[in-house]
Amino acid sequence: MKCPPEAHQHKMAWRFTASKFKNTTPKIPKKENGEPCADDEQYDEEPSFVMCKLKIHTDTIFDVPVGNLSCTNDGIHASADFLAFHIEGEGGKLGVLPINAKGRRTRNDIWVIAAHGEQVSDFGFMTYADELLATCSRDEPVKLWRLAKDASPQLATEIDVGAGTIMESLRAHSTADNILAIGSHGTAYVADITTKKVAIELTGIADKVQSMDWSEDGRLLAVSSDKGRQIVVFDPRASTEPIQTLEAHGGMGREARVMFAGNRLISTGFTSKRVQEVRAYDTGKWGTPIHTQEFVSTTGVLIPHYDPDTKLVFLSGKGTNKLFMLELQDRQPYLSHVFELTLPEQTLGASVGSKRRVHVMDGEVDTYYQLTKSSIVPTPCIVPRRSYRDFHADLFPETRGAEPGCNGNEWLRGTNAAPQKISLAPSQTSSSPPPPEPVPTVTAPAPAPTPVSAPAAPRPMAVSSVNVPNGKDHAQRKEEVRELNYGAYEKENGVSVSARSSVFQKSAPAHTPSADTSSTQANSSPITTVSPDPVTIVSNSTVQRTPSFAAPTSTPVTGSVSTPSTVGPAYGEKPKEEVVNFRKPVGASNRVPLSQRVRPKSCVVGQITSKFRHVDGQQGAKSGQVFSNLRNVNTRLPPESNGVCASNKYVAVPLAGLGVIGIYDVDAPGKLPDGVMDGIFNKALITDLQWNPFDAHQLAVGTDCGQIHLWRVTDADGPRNEMSPEKTIKIGGEKITNLRWHPLAANLIAVALSNSTIELWDVSEARLHTRFVNHVGGILGIAWSADGRRIASVGKDATLFVHEPANPEQRIYERKSVIESTRAARVLFACDDRIVIVVGMTKSSQRQVQMYDATTTDLRHIYTQVIDSATQPLVPHYDYDSNVLFLSGKGDRFVNMFEVIYDSPYLLPLAPFMSPVGGQGIAFHHKIKSNVMAVEFQVCWRLSDKALEQIAFRVPRVKKDVFQDDLFPDALVTWEPVTSASKWMSGQEAVPVFRSLKPEGISSSIPRPITASVRYSEMPSSSTPSSSMAATPISTNNSASVSSHPTPTPIVRSSQQQPQSCAMEQNGGPDRQQVSHRPEPDYYPHGEDVEGVRVPAFLFKSCSVDVKRDGISDEEEEDYEVIETYL
Repeated sequence: MKCPPEAHQHKMAWRFTASKFKNTTPKIPKKENGEPCADDEQYDEEPSFVMCKLKIHTDTIFDVPVGNLSCTNDGIHASADFLAFHIEGEGGKLGVLPINAKGRRTRNDIWVIAAHGEQVSDFGFMTYADELLATCSRDEPVKLWRLAKDASPQLATEIDVGAGTIMESLRAHSTADNILAIGSHGTAYVADITTKKVAIELTGIADKVQSMDWSEDGRLLAVSSDKGRQIVVFDPRASTEPIQTLEAHGGMGREARVMFAGNRLISTGFTSKRVQEVRAYDTGKWGTPIHTQEFVSTTGVLIPHYDPDTKLVFLSGKGTNKLFMLELQDRQPYLSHVFELTLPEQTLGASVGSKRRVHVMDGEVDTYYQLTKSSIVPTPCIVPRRSYRDFHADLFPETRGAEPGCNGNEWLRGTNAAPQKISLAPSQTSSSPPPPEPVPTVTAPAPAPTPVSAPAAPRPMAVSSVNVPNGKDHAQRKEEVRELNYGAYEKENGVSVSARSSVFQKSAPAHTPSADTSSTQANSSPITTVSPDPVTIVSNSTVQRTPSFAAPTSTPVTGSVSTPSTVGPAYGEKPKEEVVNFRKPVGASNRVPLSQRVRPKSCVVGQITSKFRHVDGQQGAKSGQVFSNLRNVNTRLPPESNGVCASNKYVAVPLAGLGVIGIYDVDAPGKLPDGVMDGIFNKALITDLQWNPFDAHQLAVGTDCGQIHLWRVTDADGPRNEMSPEKTIKIGGEKITNLRWHPLAANLIAVALSNSTIELWDVSEARLHTRFVNHVGGILGIAWSADGRRIASVGKDATLFVHEPANPEQRIYERKSVIESTRAARVLFACDDRIVIVVGMTKSSQRQVQMYDATTTDLRHIYTQVIDSATQPLVPHYDYDSNVLFLSGKGDRFVNMFEVIYDSPYLLPLAPFMSPVGGQGIAFHHKIKSNVMAVEFQVCWRLSDKALEQIAFRVPRVKKDVFQDDLFPDALVTWEPVTSASKWMSGQEAVPVFRSLKPEGISSSIPRPITASVRYSEMPSSSTPSSSMAATPISTNNSASVSSHPTPTPIVRSSQQQPQSCAMEQNGGPDRQQVSHRPEPDYYPHGEDVEGVRVPAFLFKSCSVDVKRDGISDEEEEDYEVIETYL
């Protein structure tokens, strides 16, 4: 049956109708005035049009201090009045410029907002307030900053989502004012700015939120999470559960994006082969994508932007120099090609400007902003026309104006009013002129200081060609860098210097200096002082709204945020409180839970790099720390055994023969005598051996006949081949596969047997405490958590178990199929017991590290990284103080090292150690054995076929006469017990002890207090922290009330949320103070007492101190800095 001619003509007409925007072309601007553009004549090649020469009103902004970024957001955002973008520094700083800025803009020529202590996770302008910039960071409140044309940026308000919430993404509402969506880990929030509270909490999200977007009508919220693998769509006012859950990309990259485009949902991510991928979904049908397209194989995600007026989609390749322009259509092909632009520089961020700022009389339909390493490139997108004398209404339909459709309260009550549209015709354009640029003033000799009521803001810069610096004029501009303080706290390196309630008092409102302002005022920094309650929200809908460009006034404004009079302390001023010394005496211990531990975070100048990345392994052969002439090393131990172990006094090396073990004093290295190798004889095949961590002279040896031999070794021993074990514990007839001493309880050892059984023994009484069977096959590896509360095991059934043996309920958590090859595997806890690491192999002999979340009941998989390919398994060792993971296998000539972090990229690579000969094993000392004054953070012994040599892992530093606080937090005491085996098994929990490694009489490199984080695991515990802990000091006896919870408890943090810098691992933690308290120790075998015990500062009143900006000298950073970018 033939189609009617009318239908055929209609179909053909749609297919071949040319779009008005199919010839849209981006015009790369000039870099400097008078420099010709490479494609000035490209429009002349169009055969159908006679092109007029256009005057491009946008020029490149260059010499911007952006640097190498490692952020996972868009990097730059544009409103109708301002540009906000990342700049180099400590990660928490943003730069701000007027939208019409051009030419050279150095750090002295831009406003700098020190928004957060850690790196800014996400930021963006409010949709209907061009002067309000929202920012978020990990564990800090969401902050809104007010930008002005004639004053420095000021903190407008804060939204506290809740203690312990890690914020990753945010998005302003598309139709309503004062509504902000905030993404976290597993949860999203809809916050009302007027009340500064969360209005709606959304659940059902997997892993970390990567990106969010509101639909054009403001009804739906789309969330991309789990590295782009999942997209969930919410109707927040109808339900807190998702209405749609979509499987998206392969999740091979660090980032993903989601964006509503009319009645389509567009998602960008990566395929399983790490190829950039774009998917489009129909919001009326959902289900499978209606369009899938692959682009370039790279590590940078495609940043999408959409113009609803032209239906143009912009895709910017992060880390590449490609810009793809597509047009969204209602039929196939749903995304048609428009233009592919090769940009001169690599893209670090991208944004599309406000429609109210385009130059309509030049045919400019959009302005694309590219953020590069040192510039911002505003690229106008122009539709070619014969003439631009008249306004082309077909190219510029009415667009949304600056007024919202409703306020936040109305939207939450169900209103769906759309914003009014405005015309872009020149005679009817209602947008305000952009603010002028700030003028840095020339520093002049200042007269004698006179008291002023408030610091003055810099003089506004007039818009003229004179402001474009060139030649000598620019060389004379030496103004102080303008940086805004951290709201209510002055913060450097994670230390809160002032308290909101008592340190600073209200000051007079800042003013803009006039033309005759004195040089003293003209050179004042915009850093000012904060008032205790700087924000007043007025939601009276009858009051007239203030235009976005107007300066804040005292008159109440609908749905807007009033500007605080002042923010932060005056530049150059210091708080007048006395400096409080939080340091404790040398050797003093700190008995606090592991979750309250102080640890520096490896975040160097805003980049995700490790402070230990330049680690240098000093071999003992250079310093004489080597046992040479070693012979008959046993190379046939079971794969479950590490092969060599060390205490702080001796090293035990298995030798060839029936259970022979050589014992060598680490304080007496040298050449071993010729002849028969001396050693202890176990008269059975050795399966594993471990030194008692609390007794450097006791060695436990497991055998294949089910016996544990306990040996007592001293310097006065005669020929050791004539010695007998101090004690023998008969486990049974099963082979012993693993031995692991408890990290806190004396004489308690975990024994893994070949019959899938794990037993806990008190070796002092030779008594079995408990036995549990989880696996259905042999056990490959076991490990205690640092707090001794849990024990993890991985077996030949490829299952990971986490068991709580002291819990009366005997809780067990499992994860199946964690390893491919069951030939060998290791397991350990990391990141303050929040992560379980499984080191195993694939069936193709690839050695890999897998990470699982120990705070979840299902042990959720986090990350997998392939290390290399080899036939022998990797043997891991983890340093709890530095978070460094050491990996080495039998026969390897190198030791791979990574710093483990509880967030992407999870494993930060360090410089590997290389040796000329292969090794048979590696054994580490306790932390107390390290020479901290040589910047030595770990010491081990490496066994080869003919030698046993010491390796000291050091971090290169120039100044070694001071104690490096940033590398040596209070060490986890693994060489002294906290309790006894019987008390621990009776349910009396103990907390780890931390001790400073700083030698007596040595000064610190960071003379300031250290802020502690408070974290509690989500893993169900036999002892849940009670609310009373926040009001009473921690008891020194290790008894605790046992409370049982069938479901995980949320992470609890102190209510005193204080911003921190990226120098610390976790935000939101209270300070710790030194107090004079000498409790009776619960268990100390040598009768030692503890001096200067320190407890968390949230038990006491907080103090304010003056701090130094950074503990690391500029010389060290210059000598050992390596710029690394993760895209």
